[in-house]
Amino acid sequence: MKTKMGLVVVALLAGVGSSLAQTSLPSSLPPIQITGAGQLYPIAISGLKDLGGDSNHNVSRVFDATLTRDLKLSSFFRIIDPQAYIEDPQTSGYDIGQFNFADWRSINAEFLVKGAVTRQPGKVVVEAFLFDVGQQRRMMGKRFTGQANEVGEMARRFADAIMEAVTGKRGPFATKLAFVSTRGGRFKEVYVSWLDGGMLYRVTDNPTINLFPSFDKSAQHLLYLSYKSLSPELYLVDLNRGLETRIAPPLGMAVGGTLTPDGRIVAAFARGGRTNLYLLDQSGNLLSTLTENGAINVSPSVCSDGNRLAFTSDRSGNPQIYVSSLSGGPARRITYQGDYNTAPAFSPDCKKIAYESRSGGIINIFVIDLDSGGVRQLTNEGSNEWPTWSPDGRYIAFSSTRGGGAQIYLMLASDGRIIAPLTEGEGNATNPSWSWWIGG
Repeated sequence: MKTKMGLVVVALLAGVGSSLAQTSLPSSLPPIQITGAGQLYPIAISGLKDLGGDSNHNVSRVFDATLTRDLKLSSFFRIIDPQAYIEDPQTSGYDIGQFNFADWRSINAEFLVKGAVTRQPGKVVVEAFLFDVGQQRRMMGKRFTGQANEVGEMARRFADAIMEAVTGKRGPFATKLAFVSTRGGRFKEVYVSWLDGGMLYRVTDNPTINLFPSFDKSAQHLLYLSYKSLSPELYLVDLNRGLETRIAPPLGMAVGGTLTPDGRIVAAFARGGRTNLYLLDQSGNLLSTLTENGAINVSPSVCSDGNRLAFTSDRSGNPQIYVSSLSGGPARRITYQGDYNTAPAFSPDCKKIAYESRSGGIINIFVIDLDSGGVRQLTNEGSNEWPTWSPDGRYIAFSSTRGGGAQIYLMLASDGRIIAPLTEGEGNATNPSWSWWIGG
């Protein structure tokens, strides 16, 4: 059954399927290869030069603030205080030959962002460039054309491009984060925002419990579990059209689920003392039975290639992580350390799985390498749950009580170093789900 959703979710549509156009401008030399975060590279972010229509610098302020926030979150860059800048972007140039690199060397900038903006009724054009100050060269440039409310998205895409130019791998900032929060009151509602917290919207609005949001690879569909009909049921939201479908096949009580990259549904249903996993289409029609035994099989995660399924099962006695083909066949147990392992999440390259493991009442995040079987513990403070990977594989977002109430935190997947909380303030935040890049 499909129903038209209210303005709560329709407001979200500005960030999905946008009209933003992006053009790459010529680069000069290959990227500088940086193997990992640790050293912070000093970068200066000059304001956008007004070429017409932005005399109050509103576009520049939004672009610069968003870019600054994202590069700080990257853990690769140190933003040089704008008060140290020598030149005025409104009187200086913004491309090679139009400004003096010595002005930026004098404040120890290794990288420099400059650009320009033209604003017309219903249209904003931003040109942005990244420069290597020491080598006095332009590394990369982008031209964005869109609406005024898309300037933040322009900055996020440029942050991703900076990460790619400097490190050789695209950044994760033009992405969405879904999570569950009680910030609107005592009820658990599903929210979606950009990774940096911009454009926060509440997807659900009902006085009950909503859990386990999950994106498909297009980030146009969101699956979640809700008790709004008094019993737990799955709902699929089409974020582009503002439509919601209740997923209720005659398979038992819904326990949870996830979306495959192509938008199909892997769902857990409980019936007769057993819980099994099923593959469904977007209308809730049964495509195949994925597990068929007397155990409890829950917490599905599908690899980005759409071929492999990870899930939790107590078939061996305690909850452990298993991997199988999405097309069927036997499941392989992969966790043997710890007596309660659950909430698996595939890395984007499908080579690792992050999961939560409980010991002595404390829950921590671990990562297992599927080839070697090697396990690393990434957290050791508070109770830590629901890991979800960034699409570039550098980062993991998760829910933690390390600061008191549960909030969503960002850490490096390589060593577990905490970068920053992604949610702060009102209510508890749990069940994070990280989207693929918006627009591909």
